[in-house]
Amino acid sequence: MNKEEILAKSRKENEGCDEFQLQVRDKSMRWTYITMVVVAAIFAWVREEQGLPTMDLCATVGLSACAGQSYRFIKTKDKQYLIWAVITLLIGIFAIIRFLGGH
Repeated sequence: MNKEEILAKSRKENEGCDEFQLQVRDKSMRWTYITMVVVAAIFAWVREEQGLPTMDLCATVGLSACAGQSYRFIKTKDKQYLIWAVITLLIGIFAIIRFLGGH
């Protein structure tokens, strides 16, 4: 094997590794979102039962999701991510306003 063949083979092997790492990262982020939403919902329910405000949890989830979707839009330019970023931003802003209003 010459130098060029070795480099080409090495690049090809690294591509598979990078693709695998990207898939793992994407799936881990999906589980992060799901867990964050479920745990926030449980805490919101408990806090609601105790008469405590819950909007801070809604703002946290909404703005966290907005950050993730915004990043995806910036990297891919896929408009579905922009739409989700705007929706989750509006939810986060609504929750902040409600939270500051004492709800």
